[in-house]
Amino acid sequence: MPIAWQSGDSGILTSMPPPAESSDFRQLGTPEAIVSILRAQHITSPTAVQVATLPDAFAGKDVLAQAPTGSGKTLAFGIPLVTLLNNASPALPRYPRALIISPTRELADQIADVLADIGAAAGLRVLSLVGGDPVAKQQTLLAAPVDIAVVTPGRAHDLRRRGLLNLEQVLTVVVDEADMLADMGFLPDVLGLVRACPKSAQRMVFSATINDDAAGLIRDRRASSTEVAKHKVTASRLTMRNMRHLLLRVEDNTEADEVVAWIASRKDQCVIFANSKARVVQLAKFLQFYDIKLGFLHGDRGQATRRAVLKAFADGEINVLVTTDVAARGIDIDALDLVVHADPPRDSATYIHRSGRTARAGASGTVAMIVRDRQVDQARELLAGAGVEAEELRAAPGLPRFVKELGARRPRRARQDQSQSASGASGSGYRGRGGPSASGKNRAGGRVHRPKRGKKKKR
Repeated sequence: MPIAWQSGDSGILTSMPPPAESSDFRQLGTPEAIVSILRAQHITSPTAVQVATLPDAFAGKDVLAQAPTGSGKTLAFGIPLVTLLNNASPALPRYPRALIISPTRELADQIADVLADIGAAAGLRVLSLVGGDPVAKQQTLLAAPVDIAVVTPGRAHDLRRRGLLNLEQVLTVVVDEADMLADMGFLPDVLGLVRACPKSAQRMVFSATINDDAAGLIRDRRASSTEVAKHKVTASRLTMRNMRHLLLRVEDNTEADEVVAWIASRKDQCVIFANSKARVVQLAKFLQFYDIKLGFLHGDRGQATRRAVLKAFADGEINVLVTTDVAARGIDIDALDLVVHADPPRDSATYIHRSGRTARAGASGTVAMIVRDRQVDQARELLAGAGVEAEELRAAPGLPRFVKELGARRPRRARQDQSQSASGASGSGYRGRGGPSASGKNRAGGRVHRPKRGKKKKR
């Protein structure tokens, strides 16, 4: 049954500029059907980036927005995109009506889940098409009409070359986390996908930082008279505001790993970031000898395993996730209050993106960076570049203040049979009582994203 949308004369929802302090999605022009869905997910007040960009996106303008991770960008482009598609012609097989380009598989899945929820009332079909999933399965999924395709660049180009994906009917193309796509060397592929869409298609580019490469995705577009709405929401007003930052000083590598084990033994969940695949595996092997329910992620893990590990973490079946930056922009866990940098990241931008896994959507959180004495000057320079003032704390295992600040606990040795069979460093990638494996009924071969009922969602 069609849903009731408030629309302008053109049949596509438009809106007037909102009041400066607008705190209601309706004031921004959001249809009542979507407002109801958001309310059911306990989302009642728009974030700063949503207040800034929704009216322009509803008006059909191209949008270039700079906003930090965790600031609500998915709904900022998702709400107007779903509104537009509800008023457009029906979808066809292989011809999506909206294209969202994501740098990582995990973020693509997360975006698709959010869009499936808010598009449910309009009956929209949402697919994530990412590397690591079987092409044959994706071919089957694309044989039915698809409204929204959320893609990673490499797989999207592969599907186009095979004739399985056609972008000629795209009405809106969104590039999310453009700076990360540029850092990963994907920008030529992204530009190719954007140019494969019709020149009349609306373009929206969201990024934590805006440089010439990101702006270029908007610049080469249709008629020069087309308006481009540019917005900037700073990290200091959002992501960093509710975070407490700790610089945990240790003497050497041995003490650093011991501190990681104490933190990983805490009661509540945490994400531990490392700088390389080898370091992730090393930490996972070290932690498997303790009574810690853990999982690990890096780019060489199979896609089914990566999804299974993230689901186990989201469901609370594992307490600790050790990961490279593949999860720096693809984890959205309710009440995740601690992010740990097992080593200082390579640059300030990486610190900000990793840290953004906590203190999301107005919640508070703590970010702890473990720093050897020889790395202190480097770490202080990195924090200054991120605009962060961190409290320095000596963090040797057993120190009362260290334990109190992070809820750390003395790690308990796992039983021998647990440690020897632990999949924290092999197999499915996590261990816990009754947890799913990367095979059998939980194995994914492609994703149709369907709305989830009765669960609070992040934006």
